[in-house]
Amino acid sequence: MRSAAQADLAKYERALNRFFQIPASQRKTRDREKILKVLGLENPQEFLSMHIPLWEVRIDELLDPSCTDMLPISISHSYVNWVRGAIRLMPDGARVKILSSKLRTTGLKKAIFQLLSRMTAAPPRDFEVTDVQLVEKVHKDTLLTVRDPGGKTYSLYLSRFGCLGEYIHGGLPGLVGLPVLPVVHHMTPQGEEILLKPKEEGVNIFLDDGVTASRILREWSWWVEGVARQDALGDCIGTVLRYGHYVATPGKKVIMIDNIELFHLDETDVRIFEPIHDFLPRKVFPNDPNRREDLEGKMKTAYDKAYRDQMRIIVREWGEIERYLIQMRRHIRTYTGDVFEKVLANIKARVFGKR
Repeated sequence: MRSAAQADLAKYERALNRFFQIPASQRKTRDREKILKVLGLENPQEFLSMHIPLWEVRIDELLDPSCTDMLPISISHSYVNWVRGAIRLMPDGARVKILSSKLRTTGLKKAIFQLLSRMTAAPPRDFEVTDVQLVEKVHKDTLLTVRDPGGKTYSLYLSRFGCLGEYIHGGLPGLVGLPVLPVVHHMTPQGEEILLKPKEEGVNIFLDDGVTASRILREWSWWVEGVARQDALGDCIGTVLRYGHYVATPGKKVIMIDNIELFHLDETDVRIFEPIHDFLPRKVFPNDPNRREDLEGKMKTAYDKAYRDQMRIIVREWGEIERYLIQMRRHIRTYTGDVFEKVLANIKARVFGKR
C-alpha cells in the first residue's frame, strides 16, 4: 500500500515539476486542469471555475512545492473561508500529495523529524503524511497526521502565525518544572517562518463541552493548581491570552497552548483573562450563589497557595531563566521591537516584585 502511494506521489511530483517549468505568465487553465487531474481531482474544470478572486493564482501558490502554505490567502481576508472550503473539497489524498511534495524543498521534513524526536524516546527513522486538514484556528492553520514504518501515527499542527512568540515561550516552562508541549521553529530556505507542534491531548478547561459540573467537582483541585502555576509564569513574562488556552491532559497536567503574545508587562496592558476560581464555580452553580461562593473560596485558597509556591520556584530558578532569555535575545528583540535589556529588566522586576 505504501509503495503504491509513493509511486502515486512520484508521478504527481514529476507532473508538478513540468507545471512549474512553465512561466507563471504563460500558464493556461488547461495546464492547471492537467496537474489537478494528476493530483486526483475528478472534475478539475469545476474546481477551477469557483468564483474566488485570483483563484487560479491561489491554486498555483497552493501547489508550489517551495511554499509550506496550505491556505494561500491571509486569514484576515474576506474570502478566507471560501478558499479554505474549496481546498477542503479536494479529495483527502490530493491534500496529502500537495503537502508531501513540499517536505524536502522547504526543509519541512527535517523539522518534522526534529519535533518527533522531542515527542518520543524512540523517534522514527522515516514517516509518511497520511492526512491533511485545514482548521479554523488563528494559531494553527494545518493539522497533519504522519505515520511511521511501525504504523504509529502522530498528529501535528503546522502554524504560520505567531510563531516566534510560541517558540520563545516553549523553552520557559520546563525551566521551572511546568509541563509544556515541544515546538520546532523553522525558517525555510525561501524565508518562510513556521512552527510545528503536536496536537494537544486533553480537555480545554474553558472551552470544551466536556467540562461538565460533575467533572469540575471531580477534577477541580489539580486543574486549579495547574492553572495557578502556569499563571505565575505567565504573569512574569507577560502572556496575554489566557481564556481558552489551558488544557488539562490525560496525565493530569495543565499545559498552556498558543502562547503567541508575550512580554506585555505594563500594568495597563490588557489581558484576555478570567480567573479559573471565578469561572468554574459559576459553571457548576449558576443559580446557587451560596454554594458558588463556597466553592470560589476553596478554589481561590488552592489557587493562591499553588501560585505562591510556583513563584518561589521561579525566583529560585531565575539564573536559568535569565540565561535562556539571553540566549534568545535576538529573537526577543525581533519579537518586541524593543531593547532586550529593557525587556529583561521588566521580567526581572516582575519575578522579584511578586515574592
